[in-house]
Amino acid sequence: MIAIISPAKNMKVRKEKQRKLTEPVFSEKTGQIYEELKKLKPWEIESLMKVNEKIAIQAFLDIQNFENGDGSAALMTYDGLVFQNVGAGDFTGWDMKYAQKHVRILSGMYGVLKPLDAIHPYRLEMGCKVETAGQGLYRFWGDAIYKELYKEQDLILNLASEEYAKTVKKYLDGPDRFVDVEFLTMRGGKLRTIVAWAKMARGQMVRHIVKNRIDRPEDIKEFDWDGYEYEPSLSSEAKYVFIRRETKL
Repeated sequence: MIAIISPAKNMKVRKEKQRKLTEPVFSEKTGQIYEELKKLKPWEIESLMKVNEKIAIQAFLDIQNFENGDGSAALMTYDGLVFQNVGAGDFTGWDMKYAQKHVRILSGMYGVLKPLDAIHPYRLEMGCKVETAGQGLYRFWGDAIYKELYKEQDLILNLASEEYAKTVKKYLDGPDRFVDVEFLTMRGGKLRTIVAWAKMARGQMVRHIVKNRIDRPEDIKEFDWDGYEYEPSLSSEAKYVFIRRETKL
């Protein structure tokens, strides 16, 4: 079983001196994207990525410095809510070894990343309209991400957003097993997706998988972080739903 997660927009370089970093599997494709991105001026980035001037300038600087240095571990470099809740900073060597085998980060820039893959700061969402080899990112990556994920495993646990998950879903075939995980909150008598809480729960689930060495989707049903509990009546073999009940103060 491999759990997939989305990247984060925010990144912080954290050097892992005690861990040996690995090389991303799609380095050549990343290089092709890089060649296109480094042609962009800050104002072009601002328009293309629909960001403000400050973010555009930082994205421009990141891409200009993209090949400098040795990079830092992917699981430690992304700095969004999901990754903060994974809490990889306290992973033991055995934890990281397990994560390296069972966790993957999907990326518009790198395609598929293992936790210890060396990466550099960048800004590029999969839905961005930048073109490489005359193709948008979805067409450029094609079925490469799907094939990489399924080459050794027969089951993917999807903790990624739809923007990234669809790079895999559209190619699913025959025996491929793909389990979506959804986190819902009961609020005002209705089930809703509270984005921030869902992101935190995804990170906590990755942490749960690593710390407990989980390799069977059935065992995920025992996850119960911060009030989230598996709801069998809304779940199926292809989707696991976890509900956080409304609490009265």
